[in-house]
Amino acid sequence: MFSLFKKQEIVMDNDLYSPIQGEFLNLEEVSDPVFSEKTMGDGFAIQPDGDELLVSPVAGKVMMVAATKHAIGIHMANGLDVLLHLGLDTVNMDGSPFNINIKVGDIVSARQHLGTMDLEKIISAGYDTTIMVVITNMNMLKTLSTNDGRYQAGDKVGVVTVK
Repeated sequence: MFSLFKKQEIVMDNDLYSPIQGEFLNLEEVSDPVFSEKTMGDGFAIQPDGDELLVSPVAGKVMMVAATKHAIGIHMANGLDVLLHLGLDTVNMDGSPFNINIKVGDIVSARQHLGTMDLEKIISAGYDTTIMVVITNMNMLKTLSTNDGRYQAGDKVGVVTVK
């Protein structure tokens, strides 16, 4: 009965997962220099190819959901901050292609359903659907290793270690 009031803990998980079905890209391959030059931090990208289901790339606490729903910030138990950025310049679409079902303060598990992204709507509007997963507090990061390939939403892409 009292388990309803039990504080939810963030699961310690240093693995990184694909947020959507698609093809792995190194950040250097992303067409936006903010990401390709790693100005925001290091990580990886996925070029979606069909399925619109979004899942959490990490376990953690949701610290930010942009009003335009194009970006989500998650704080991992290991101290790393991860930015999930949905498309390039999709901020200009004022949230219309995104259906996000989490909010600031939520504890999410890795691979948990976060919502959907209307890929056709983004492409029709002339925007890029590439999704970036970026560690923004690089001073905490010791190693980041990822693997090329094609992934389903929730497949393990890599692992991080912290200093």
